[in-house]
Amino acid sequence: MDFSKERRAVSCIEAVAVGDAMGKITEGYSPEEIISTYGGRITGFRQPIQPKSRFTWKYAEVTDDTHFTLLIADSIIENKGVNQQDVIRRILSHPIKGWPRWQEFYQVIQAHENEQRQFAMNGDRNGAPMRVSPIGIINTPTNLEKIVLDVESACKMTHGTKSALSAASAMAAATSATIEGWPKSKIMEIAIKASELGEALGIDDGKPRIKDRILAGIKAVKDFKGDGLATILSHELNPPGFKAWESVPYALSMLYGLNNVKDVILEIVNQGGDADSVASMAGSVTAAFSPDTLPREWVNIVERANNLHLSDTARNLVKLRE
Repeated sequence: MDFSKERRAVSCIEAVAVGDAMGKITEGYSPEEIISTYGGRITGFRQPIQPKSRFTWKYAEVTDDTHFTLLIADSIIENKGVNQQDVIRRILSHPIKGWPRWQEFYQVIQAHENEQRQFAMNGDRNGAPMRVSPIGIINTPTNLEKIVLDVESACKMTHGTKSALSAASAMAAATSATIEGWPKSKIMEIAIKASELGEALGIDDGKPRIKDRILAGIKAVKDFKGDGLATILSHELNPPGFKAWESVPYALSMLYGLNNVKDVILEIVNQGGDADSVASMAGSVTAAFSPDTLPREWVNIVERANNLHLSDTARNLVKLRE
């Protein structure tokens, strides 16, 4: 089915929040712990039971994943593009619930450049790729260099490593291509190209190359038969962990292997690990690819619980697409 770019963008941003809020239910758990804690697999929104989190989370509440994404989106809309200083100002304006490094960032951004670099060197987790869907929405996939430079501007002050920027570039490029309506093979190709460009921008942290991990995920999907793709990928790629080099190839492999957003989100949520970030990322690109498979009731629940108007944000972003 041929969907408009606006419809794809709206579904993309909605799924960022839906995947995040549902994934929060199981963040930090193993699949076995999910079943023992909740009495079975997760099939929809539940009241979070989170002894592993120092935060208290409400029913369908979004985390820093959504807050960062909307922060980037609002900055882009106001500035008609990515403005690093405005992004920094918005991050500093108030603590972001769920991001444990906010206080450290607040202190280090006012310190010497060496301290800022050291802070960025420790940023190899999912905080970069989970915030870049607005960059994919405003840029066409034919302008890959700009996508990668926008990712650098939006992320390097908090996540400046090679693995984080490479993973975030792959995620933004994949989002851009899904908004354009490209086939999955082309989406994966441009994600790989973007990951290679992103590598050149970051501080070397010795992590596995995103390109190699994406290719391994593609092979695992092609070899896969039956149900439970998320479980297979957990064996082939690593569980959906908290590092960008683990999670982005995993998220893109779920897009490559499945067409239904509901299935993608639920499979990831029931794997645990960094379920909120991975379900948010995989859900957003799959929703952009197959907008009609995102359950409307899930979107309504999340918007009501968090007082969000996600479609307005998405429509304003897609107006800026080149």
